[in-house]
Amino acid sequence: MSLTNPFERRSAMAMVGNTAPFIMSGGTFIPNELVSAEEALKNSDLYSVASLISSDIAGAKFIGDNSFTEMLNKPSDRVNRVTFWQTAVLSLLFNGNVFLIIDRVNQRLRFVPAASVAMELNGDELTYIVNQFGEFVGGEFSSNDIIHARIMAYGADELRSLIGHSPLESLANELAQQKQANRLTVSTLKGAINPTSKITIPQGTLTEEAKEAVRREFERANTGDNAGRVMVLDQSADFTTISINADIAKYLTSMDWGREQIAKAFGVPDSYLNGTGDQQSSLDQISALYVGGLNRYIEPLLSELNFKLGSGIKLDMSQIIDYSNSTLKADVLNWVDRNMMSAQEAMALLQRKGVI
Repeated sequence: MSLTNPFERRSAMAMVGNTAPFIMSGGTFIPNELVSAEEALKNSDLYSVASLISSDIAGAKFIGDNSFTEMLNKPSDRVNRVTFWQTAVLSLLFNGNVFLIIDRVNQRLRFVPAASVAMELNGDELTYIVNQFGEFVGGEFSSNDIIHARIMAYGADELRSLIGHSPLESLANELAQQKQANRLTVSTLKGAINPTSKITIPQGTLTEEAKEAVRREFERANTGDNAGRVMVLDQSADFTTISINADIAKYLTSMDWGREQIAKAFGVPDSYLNGTGDQQSSLDQISALYVGGLNRYIEPLLSELNFKLGSGIKLDMSQIIDYSNSTLKADVLNWVDRNMMSAQEAMALLQRKGVI
């Protein structure tokens, strides 16, 4: 009789795509797409929050004494730094994962769509299988040659615990309900405003031709050069307008809760999505909350970069916190006034930061 070693490791493979969780099919994990990135960008609130987060993070520069810092600030020969990192952060937001192939020879990175990546775990060895996309032929890569940043990585087994999860997963029901609310609002508005008025002929039954003649004659008498003039009707006709039901306003505002849920899921104050926000909070408090929310995406990325490329890599958060350098200038002036810094040191600091 043979005994099975409970600590024996077997190989497993998982496909990584948009908005896991995954469904099991023949020993392979296939992504169960809840909300695709294409659909997400058609939602104005999701577009706003994704554009906000990705633009701010992509605009910040990498700093530190690591030899790969220059590569991170010029990761590609095809696109500029901001475009490259915005695409990478969008993948992190919409997929929960971002994959970058490290070209150590040419000191460059190559972005890989999440849908083109499969992960295979064989014992302690993690391998990334990249399928062909565009001009790239793909191949198998060691985990040391792949930057794989992920958020909310968890799962029922060892392999699934290596795959990140997008905030979109938590919004599947909200987005579906918001989409239905939008359709209902448009449908209600169309039904409410068309037609906008009616003419009642109290006596007799009119044929279709007679109704059309009355309609045409009324429009001729009250449009064009006659628009705005006094309306004259004989005793056989009664004119009334149809008002829009006041409940339609409730439909138009019924999506506010969806905006709040989207902001909450991505960790952004809802005031950043042009909502009412917290009227009691100051701009500094709201900004602090926003920057704190960004850290849930910045820290996993920095941690992976330092893990694969060596330590010392940081992101210059001043580009996000103090984009106009107004806070820096006020602090420097205060330091000089308190003799904590000389005028020459202040000048050197401001020049180094590119303020002057």
